[in-house]
Amino acid sequence: MEKKISRRTFLKNSAIAGVGLGLAAGGVMPFRAWGSEPLKIMVGTTFSGAYAETGDYVRKGIQLAVEMHGGKVLGRPVEIVERDVPNPSEGVKKAQEAVEKLGAKFMFVSPSSSTVLAVMEYVAKQQALMFASAGADEITGKSCNQFTFRWPVATWSAIREVVPRIIDVYKAKTFYTITPKYVFGEDLLRNTQEVLNAKGLKLLGNSDHPMGESDFSSHLTKAMAAKADCVLFLNFGGDTVNALKQANSFGLNKVSRIACVWGSGLTQMKAIGPKILEGVIMGLQYFYKIGAPGNKKFVEAFRKKYNETPNYLAANPYINIKLLLESIERAKTDDPVKVMKAIEDFEYEGLTGTEKFRACDHQAVKPYYTLQCKAAGAMKDPDDFADIIGSSTNIPPCAEAGCKFS
Repeated sequence: MEKKISRRTFLKNSAIAGVGLGLAAGGVMPFRAWGSEPLKIMVGTTFSGAYAETGDYVRKGIQLAVEMHGGKVLGRPVEIVERDVPNPSEGVKKAQEAVEKLGAKFMFVSPSSSTVLAVMEYVAKQQALMFASAGADEITGKSCNQFTFRWPVATWSAIREVVPRIIDVYKAKTFYTITPKYVFGEDLLRNTQEVLNAKGLKLLGNSDHPMGESDFSSHLTKAMAAKADCVLFLNFGGDTVNALKQANSFGLNKVSRIACVWGSGLTQMKAIGPKILEGVIMGLQYFYKIGAPGNKKFVEAFRKKYNETPNYLAANPYINIKLLLESIERAKTDDPVKVMKAIEDFEYEGLTGTEKFRACDHQAVKPYYTLQCKAAGAMKDPDDFADIIGSSTNIPPCAEAGCKFS
């Protein structure tokens, strides 16, 4: 028997269909089409705490990727299920809700390594497919699984690009590090020590701090007392902003040169300001000045839609969701196993040039970049904080990465 639809119900659903991609923390943001089952993608990231800036830019990058793909995949509307995941337990809880209650088969999770690692275990059991945005080496190393892909290069790769540049540009022979006390920071510190040891240089000391630190005075006092050629900040996001602002107040730059290994780009630079950043070397996964054709298209589209220049926090989810939707189309199915196979070793036009995700560990093969920040008077426009002074692709061979898919 045919079910009749009331005028009120029809108008309600028609209104939903016209909304497009709305994005709000903790909600479900649909690209709805009347009479079709949406393909759901969970987006788990942070909207509070030290990495609060991440959420807004992740949202913008994903919204642009979906819209540029036409809002549909395999003729179905794309629905983004957005969730705040401030810690590992919340990450797993929200992933479980998205997969088991809402039927999501795909997800993007950032930026905490500990949260990503926890969610990875869950998606492997459920055979859902996940793009991870975090730096810990073990994500595509000893803790890897077939259902997790990572576009950002690991800490191993970042350190091997940036630290040699610092040594060359600053003529630095001694270092002091300030490090967040969790797996991401510990990996950066270990890799820094390995590079310095290999070059016969000295790490004079290290100061650990909790994620979300507000007072860096004790860490900066120790760093200044060490009188190293370079104080290397191994933190990220809001932690780096707070640390560098306080370092300027302490006069650290009068004692040592300053560098940051893992920057988040423009948003972070604007929060710190050119007066503090002048001459600072910073490592980045992505910068809008990259000359690759895929990046030029992205920057143009982002500026047109949002009237601002994109940063790494938007670029990473944009390219992940873009590739995911294209891979679902190529696979002609939303079966995560078949989509996974469509992604492995497939070369695509990325933001840094031709990129691919290795089949052996699902790590993206792409460069990492070193930038040097400018004085305010040298900036050609409000976004011209830095120039790229080097880049390289340093990915350990598959046999050495430590990944073994079960």
